[in-house]
Amino acid sequence: MPEPAAKASRWPLKELAFVWGGNVLSKVMMFAATVYLANRLEVEGFGIFSTAFAVVNYISLALFTGLDTLVTRESAGLCPENAWAFSGKLFGFRRKLVNLAVVATALFAFFLGKGSREMGFTLLLFGLSFLFQQIYAVNLFYGLEWPGPIACYFVGGRIIYLALLFIFVKAPGDLFWAAGAFTFAIAAENLFLFFCLFFRYRKRRDDSLDVPEIKLKPALLLTGLTALLLLHENAPQFLVYLLKGDGEAGLYASSFRLIYTAVTFANLGGFVFLARFTKQARESEEKARVSYGKARYCALALGICLALAGYFSAGLVYDILFKSSYQEGANVLRAGVFQMALVPTRVLAWQYCLVRGKAGKLAAPLLIGVLLSVGITSYLILQNGAVGAARGLFCGEAVICALMLLGAR
Repeated sequence: MPEPAAKASRWPLKELAFVWGGNVLSKVMMFAATVYLANRLEVEGFGIFSTAFAVVNYISLALFTGLDTLVTRESAGLCPENAWAFSGKLFGFRRKLVNLAVVATALFAFFLGKGSREMGFTLLLFGLSFLFQQIYAVNLFYGLEWPGPIACYFVGGRIIYLALLFIFVKAPGDLFWAAGAFTFAIAAENLFLFFCLFFRYRKRRDDSLDVPEIKLKPALLLTGLTALLLLHENAPQFLVYLLKGDGEAGLYASSFRLIYTAVTFANLGGFVFLARFTKQARESEEKARVSYGKARYCALALGICLALAGYFSAGLVYDILFKSSYQEGANVLRAGVFQMALVPTRVLAWQYCLVRGKAGKLAAPLLIGVLLSVGITSYLILQNGAVGAARGLFCGEAVICALMLLGAR
């Protein structure tokens, strides 16, 4: 008989550092890709690219993050003998969501393509990446605590993406090549993880063992709540494009990508913490609470330091990284940089709520917070364009972070 899965976490410090290192390196490379694209595609082309990416990214995260969070939590108790069977259920569930994602992308491409044929085709090229997300397994690997493939997934896909950009994207007219490079990289990294899973676990399967179910109701709840959170994060990019055009959208995107990269450093290994909180809660609620408190204060402190550094160096950052046409982006960065102190704290509070089974109680206050965020952002965009979008996102983040902290008490 196979031994039951260990209750205590198996993550050694060096393996945890390996995952974090891969995650950080991947974000650095994505940041390099962003700067490269911004300077090659120019402000208008980068605005189209970034808005199309935001649409597809929103669809992907809104549909799949709830499921991925549930998978991390459920797979934390898997033993090797039923990992392959569980992956089959996971891929079947994801296939249904991929169908929805493809339809949603096509509808957005039709709607936005009326005003810009480039936007429509760029969206369709991004949307092809969904075909390969049927076999996305990163969160299963988090639960199984197999760090090597996670780090390789993060780094390998970004290396492929950067290489394709350097080869094929040279001028503003290469917008479609940029979108195609992203889709190809997504395909490569997901196929890599699938084969890792196949060769390690398929022959070890034991069909006599019970396999955890991926329950529809909690997955749908998490999907709905995640969609609300992501609407708050992505609405400024949509709104600034629709209300002010692709130039302002490009300025906002340059700032947002800088902030997003820095937030990653302040919120390293989010799903690692989710798996850790889950295991600790099964042993002791007090142990999980103490771990959450330490992680939250560390993330807040790091976020404040990064925000202060970003605020005072915004002009220098733009002088070094971007062409002169992006210089107004420094003011956009200053307007929104302090959300770096809030996002990691909000993410950890959200994960702690999930572990304690309190996610459902956040639905109503979260809906109110997101509506306030979108309303404030829309008003400020009409007043100040990209700068208003950054200010609106910060105001909305403050409201939602406060709600999350209250919910996690």
